Amino acid sequence: MEGWLLYILVLVAIATGWFLGRRERSSDRVVHGPDYYERINYLLNEQPDRAVASFIQDLEVNADTLDTHLALGSLLRRRGELDKAVVVHENILAGKSFGRDVMLNVQMELARDYLLAGLLDRAEALLSELVNEGGSIRLAALKMMAEIYEREKEWEKAIEVSRRLAVGTAAEETESVISHYFCEIAERKVNLGDIDGARASISQAIGHDAHNVRASLLLGKIEASEGRHKEAVRALQRIVDQDPGLVAESLDQLLLSYDQGELPADELLRYLQAALEKSPSIAIVLVIARLVRDEQGDEAVARFIADHLKKNPTIRGLTQLIDLHMDNTSGVAKQNLLILRSFAEALVADKPAYRCRECGFDGKRLHWHCPSCKTWGSIRPIFGLEGQ
Repeated sequence: MEGWLLYILVLVAIATGWFLGRRERSSDRVVHGPDYYERINYLLNEQPDRAVASFIQDLEVNADTLDTHLALGSLLRRRGELDKAVVVHENILAGKSFGRDVMLNVQMELARDYLLAGLLDRAEALLSELVNEGGSIRLAALKMMAEIYEREKEWEKAIEVSRRLAVGTAAEETESVISHYFCEIAERKVNLGDIDGARASISQAIGHDAHNVRASLLLGKIEASEGRHKEAVRALQRIVDQDPGLVAESLDQLLLSYDQGELPADELLRYLQAALEKSPSIAIVLVIARLVRDEQGDEAVARFIADHLKKNPTIRGLTQLIDLHMDNTSGVAKQNLLILRSFAEALVADKPAYRCRECGFDGKRLHWHCPSCKTWGSIRPIFGLEGQ
């Protein structure tokens, strides 16, 4: 409803601008001619598309109506009517009657229309001129160019553009993005069997962002695939210092490398205990529980999990504790535990495990690039009762 009212207001503004333009062009003409009433009739009969088309065609682009045209173009783009937004902005540029700053801003608006419409070649052509300008226009154009190359998965070009952005207050954020681009290149090279090239790209990724967990995960996977399990462990264990909240993402590969590399289990246990102090992840707790069970038995494991749940209660931890007690229970008591476990599982069955800290997008698996807001490295594990 709010969007509809805004739409009507913009159309009324267009009608006003059209009216003023007609009055300035000729003071002795009849202002409320048949075309004017026809447009009003479109609005009253809920035909805003025909009204917009009519106003775009007839409303002269000049200094008095510029803001009206820009408002209409912006509104049409938000409504997803990109073809009409393109027409509005192209009409303004065709006039060539405004100052340089105005024309540059309109070019940016048109580039946004093209980008959202998927006309990437047209958007790129416009932006290739704007990136040579100064100030905010240049920065906005560079960011949009990077987005185009992301969509096309042209990571080398995205890196080149982003390096021009890596200045000023956004330098750290841009370096992090470039690091992810190099990780994308590394993954592509792994798939092509170019392991040495992948290593070089990972090294570049770390050079741009030493805290990029993704780079450590990739390096650990590569090292393990070549049987270099000590090196794999070394890469994966860096994660506890890079971002303790993401240690859980490394556990499967870490356990595999310790097993296949025949590395000492007590060393793994010490690492996990140190990681647990930095991040109360139930995934870490469950791995520690498995190691403790092998050495000390079920009773020690149950005590360990129960102590953790007192400080950091989670439903996943509760189900694990129930499983331990079921192994040593029978009859009615075991049936009751089964019922309790099924309830606990149902509570988290459809719950997301990850959430973007920028836009709130959530899902079951980790994305390095948020599918919603397109931010790199913003999705984190959810901690708490229904999460980690």
